Amino acid sequence: MEMKVMLVDSNQKLREELLVLLRAFQCFRVVNMARDSEEAIAYAQTGDVDVIFANHQPADPRVTSVGEHLAAVLGQTHPHIQVAVYSSSEEWAFNAFRCQCAGYLLTPFDPLALQSLINRLRYVFDLQQAKREISNRSIMIKTRSGYQLTRLSDILFIERSNRKNRIVTTDGQEIALLGYTMNQLEEMLEGCGFYRCYQSFIVNLSQVAAVRADNEAKNYAIRFKGYEGEILLSREKYAELVELLKGRYAGINI
Repeated sequence: MEMKVMLVDSNQKLREELLVLLRAFQCFRVVNMARDSEEAIAYAQTGDVDVIFANHQPADPRVTSVGEHLAAVLGQTHPHIQVAVYSSSEEWAFNAFRCQCAGYLLTPFDPLALQSLINRLRYVFDLQQAKREISNRSIMIKTRSGYQLTRLSDILFIERSNRKNRIVTTDGQEIALLGYTMNQLEEMLEGCGFYRCYQSFIVNLSQVAAVRADNEAKNYAIRFKGYEGEILLSREKYAELVELLKGRYAGINI
C-alpha cells in the first residue's frame, strides 16, 4: 500500500527536487504541496496524509520551526502522521527529534540517507496498517440465542461472574456468552490488543481511559471511555499494564 505524502516548503526549487527523489520510490504518492505549516495543518484536517516532509525554515530562531510545529500539533490531533524534517544545518536536529519528528535530513539531499529514512517510515506505516486491520476485525461468539458477530473495537471488557461470562460493549450492550472459559477467550483474543488484567477480567487496551491506583489500600482499577463504572486490576498486573499503556494513548491518566 502506498504512503500518501505532503511536501511543505516555501522554496519551490527544494520542493521540486525532493519530489523528483520521492518519485523514484514506489511506496509514495504525493497528494499535496503546501508553503507553510498553516496550509499543511488545514489540509491534514480534511485530507488523507500518512507522511509529511517539511523544510525546517526557522524564520525566527526564537520561534518553533515549520517541521517542529507540525510534529507538535499533529502529534495531538493526528498522531499517525509521520513528520520528517530537512535543513541545511545539523543544529536543529535535536529540537526536531525532541518534538517527535520521524527523521531529519540534510540538504543537499543524500539518496542513501533518504533511503534509510524511508525504510523507517515504511516500517512504522506497516505497523499502523496492521493495527488498523486488527481494530476492524470481528469475532464470532456463541451466545444463548446462537452465534453473534462482534467487532473487537466495540468491546470494552469481558467479565466472568457467577460462572458466567459476558461482554460489555462501547454502547452499553451486555452479551452473555455460552460455553467459554476465560482462558479460551484470552487465547482467542491473543495479539488483538486485549489484556487479562484480573482473573475475572479481560480488557480492550484501546478503550482504557485511566488506571486508578491506591497504593495505601492496595486497590487498583481500570476506567473506560464512556463507561461510568470501573473494573478490578490485579496488583501483580498493575506495573505491566502501565508499561503497555505508557506513551500509547494521550488520554491515559496514570
